[in-house]
Amino acid sequence: MAQADTEGLQRAPQVCSHCKSIKKGCDKKLPSCSQCIKRRAVCRYGEPEDARHSGDRLTKSESPLGRSERLASTWTSIPRSMRAKLCPTVRLSLLLMNSLSDVLPSNFESKDSAASATSNSVVSSQIRHIIERDGKYIDDVVGRYFQGVHHWLPIISKKRFRDRFAHFQVTPTADFALLLLLMRLIIQHPSLDPDMDQDREVLYLASKTLFAQVQAFVPSSLFLVQVGVMLATYEHAHGMIEAAYVTIGTSARMACALGLHTKPCSMEMQGTDAWLDDEEALATWWGLMICDRAIGCDTQMHGRPLATRPIRDDDYLPLEPEFLDGSRRDMMDPTFRYFVSAISLPGVGSFGREAQATYLLDRVRMAIEAGQTSENTLYPLGCELQNLLGTVMEQVAGRWGIYCGATQTLISALYTLHQTAAMQQDIDNNPRYRETVKVALKTMTRMVIDIAYAFNMEVGTINLDILAPATQHIVCCAQQHILTAQDFNDRKWLEDFNQLRKMLSYFNQRWIVAGMELHLLNENFEMSMALQI
Repeated sequence: MAQADTEGLQRAPQVCSHCKSIKKGCDKKLPSCSQCIKRRAVCRYGEPEDARHSGDRLTKSESPLGRSERLASTWTSIPRSMRAKLCPTVRLSLLLMNSLSDVLPSNFESKDSAASATSNSVVSSQIRHIIERDGKYIDDVVGRYFQGVHHWLPIISKKRFRDRFAHFQVTPTADFALLLLLMRLIIQHPSLDPDMDQDREVLYLASKTLFAQVQAFVPSSLFLVQVGVMLATYEHAHGMIEAAYVTIGTSARMACALGLHTKPCSMEMQGTDAWLDDEEALATWWGLMICDRAIGCDTQMHGRPLATRPIRDDDYLPLEPEFLDGSRRDMMDPTFRYFVSAISLPGVGSFGREAQATYLLDRVRMAIEAGQTSENTLYPLGCELQNLLGTVMEQVAGRWGIYCGATQTLISALYTLHQTAAMQQDIDNNPRYRETVKVALKTMTRMVIDIAYAFNMEVGTINLDILAPATQHIVCCAQQHILTAQDFNDRKWLEDFNQLRKMLSYFNQRWIVAGMELHLLNENFEMSMALQI
């Protein structure tokens, strides 16, 4: 110690717990010894002298919280810049290890303590740690979800969620905890800071891992189906199309195991818990079918089967979120509930219109797959799509975030239909129909460009959280027609093109797939310019 004093160094009175555990010489430097600095370990002094290991077995003399504390400090003790240098697998392992700190029994020898750590309590505690590790709180996460995502993905009854959340506080279950984690994931925005965005990636990997883990010991439930829909939506919106395709397939099979694919509207008394449960299940099934078809529209999914059955004419429309949330008290007798095929029905809400748009998209897809691409088949379908789109645009009345899912689906369906018609060999024999198809494609393209102009003018007043990750797909449809322009130097054309790029650039702040589409749009533009030189 005299030598330490002459050097002006402070030393601990005893070796650190890390050096003791690995049986290495400790120089007792403060605040961290040389061994811990070298190994990037957490250096802790002051462990009880009688803390000992007997082989690989922890004895009763060790501090009950010692291991938990070491695990809890692992994630937070490593600087974010250093965590970013680790591979995703290591970062995920560190996060999951840290999340176990609260569920380790205080006494590893006690049978009662070991028995109390059930699968549900372990996963629930892990998820709580993961959500709160960066200063977020579950109440804040839930509030942001219902203020944002719930507007365009209304598959959860807010009223029933509140009841279940209160029960969860007393009796935690793994599937409901996982639903909370997915709420945390889907409200997360990408970050321009690479280190911050690495944490978002790890949060996704943790969600994906725990989703697979929970399915191994928890029976299929409505919560797990909702988790799958949200996870597939997130994956699709961030350009992970293959992962989204697999996830939505898993969710569809769980939904079928629960009988959601044959569930009608509820016959229970309106407003009761049983009625809300039935209607929430119907809304979840519709959310699943809509997500499945949004994924299926991606060009990489061409030729692959959908995960869900075809939409039937007599499938009931889902209720709007205000009914499921308990904020509307209108009495609706089940005999007056309408089928999805009633597309001329006035007063249908945003979710119902998106269901009807998806129903018409399904009919277009099935007609094309069956080879029924004659004018007699496609023209009436096109008229139905245009009529519904006109109705939806009237209902929008300049409000962003309202009916955006229905609008995107209808525009995509119209592009698919008319591009298919334009490629038919016999269309040249019918000049009138050929001109109709050409005008329809131009009209759809102009509509997408007008949406971009309007969006960019009001972008400062728009809450990104209430906008579905759908814009990139209609731009993808439009660019195929835009790039057939004869003169890329035309000032009006260049301004239109720049408006599309500006809209995608803004959406990239929320959904990465918009940035991917922007990159592809720029590449195709440069290629087309090169071909004209």
